[in-house]
Amino acid sequence: MEHFVITIGRQIGSGGLATASMLSEQLGVPMYDKNLLLEVSKESGLACELFEKRDEKAAKRPLGRFFGLRSTMQGNDSFSAFNAISDEQLFKIQSEMMRNIVEKESCIIVGRCADYVLRDHPRRLSVFISASLEDRVARIVAGQGISESEARRLIEHGDRKRADYYNYYTFKKWGDCSSYHLCLNSSKLGSIENVVKVIRNYMEIINF
Repeated sequence: MEHFVITIGRQIGSGGLATASMLSEQLGVPMYDKNLLLEVSKESGLACELFEKRDEKAAKRPLGRFFGLRSTMQGNDSFSAFNAISDEQLFKIQSEMMRNIVEKESCIIVGRCADYVLRDHPRRLSVFISASLEDRVARIVAGQGISESEARRLIEHGDRKRADYYNYYTFKKWGDCSSYHLCLNSSKLGSIENVVKVIRNYMEIINF
């Protein structure tokens, strides 16, 4: 049977990562979020910090913003060289890594335009998770121990960053229901367990 991939887009504080983690455990498949950056770094030979600095951020203008490229050359002493690499090249490398992963195994990928990058995959289920602002603030306050005002600023900044990144690289609109197979409101469903239950029920209905 062909490997499947579930891609999860999410608003800040909506419980998207917790949903992916629970699905990963129940389905017995790996989940890729920030750990994808480490895999990309290992495969490409690029320093992980390059991807972390630009993680889910749209490219800056002009496009010639450069980062260091870790040299694989070895002499008497190991050293690093710096070469020019654009944001688009970093995105392309990360995208290729995602394609390689889904060829080898079934998995869940959070964010990083995975629904668009893997749009031609025959067994792809793309999900977007949202929630009320009140619930999102409460989840972040509880999880990070910050004030409500700080949580609201984090949400505003994080959502804008994710939307800019997604819209820039996909030419679509982040969070628009037409971009996904399934859009769920975790506030309406009441718990992450219920969000996961709906996704799994949907998978059964469509014989995914």
